[in-house]
Amino acid sequence: MIDAGQYTSGRIAVANLSASIHSLELRRAEGAGLADLIALSRLLLLRGDVLGRIADQDRAELIATEAMALSSDTATVLYMRAGLAGRFHRFDEANGLLDEALAAGHPPGEIDRERAALLQATGRYEDALVLREGSAKENPGIHTLGALASLLAEMDRWMAAENSYAAALDADNGVSPLPCSQLLFEWGVSAMRRRDLDRAEVILAELDAVLPAHVPGRGHRAEVALARGQLDLAATLITPLLEISDDPEYRAVYAEILAARGDSKAASEAERASAAYERLLARRPEAYADHAAACFMGVSNRPQRAVELAMANWKLRDTPRSRRLLATALHNAQQASLVQEGPA
Repeated sequence: MIDAGQYTSGRIAVANLSASIHSLELRRAEGAGLADLIALSRLLLLRGDVLGRIADQDRAELIATEAMALSSDTATVLYMRAGLAGRFHRFDEANGLLDEALAAGHPPGEIDRERAALLQATGRYEDALVLREGSAKENPGIHTLGALASLLAEMDRWMAAENSYAAALDADNGVSPLPCSQLLFEWGVSAMRRRDLDRAEVILAELDAVLPAHVPGRGHRAEVALARGQLDLAATLITPLLEISDDPEYRAVYAEILAARGDSKAASEAERASAAYERLLARRPEAYADHAAACFMGVSNRPQRAVELAMANWKLRDTPRSRRLLATALHNAQQASLVQEGPA
């Protein structure tokens, strides 16, 4: 699918990313300016995505807030606030801020790209498609074509999505494996969502070859292995992530693997994942409602809590996935209630 030799070593790429963050952190300690703070925030978000580090994302928000306090450009500040609100699933807030940023003179092209992401996240696919197709036509690169592919996959237009993902890879003329790895991750997840586990494994294996340190890629590959009954492989993939990432998603998958093996430690690991999700939900309820709901309806076995969270997620974004999550949570809760009541 791809020529891994095109890219810098994944190990070197992650080391360089961390080195750049460290350098910018030193500048910040000495009184960095606006540009350095914005760059630091963006790199922290990128490392948070690649290594599954929620702490990096939290720090990125803190640094961005510092940057905004230094800026005299109202439009830029509003745009940055919108980006942070969208990332943490505060969609109404993000849309309002984009309107304000546009009125204050922020470039319409950047507004459209952020707006497309919000439209897609909230299920307004046709409106998002107009913007995504326009961006891809105007500037056909890995980011624009990849964004279009992710939308087409959400719309169940699988063949068109596959073609767009492939075109995005072909358009990548850089040497960093980071953009490619993020694209492969989204591609692999789209295959998992349509329950094509063989295709997902092929794509996620490509990701592993390009960037072995990509934590979400390894985590989802473990999920594929678990679904295929390959419990040893699943455990091998997921176990190292527990020391790298502070995201409870991987602890929950680990608990599922232990449960599938009949290991008595599954319950305690599930409880650790549940407790971690509750702490995150207390800070960012919108951002973690969907993943927490999946955990609670599964290995953590708290069906009513899963319904609460799935309902909250659906109210945030009425999409096919949010509706499926809610329907599954309601069904599981009903079944659990019937079991508790016992025979009439």
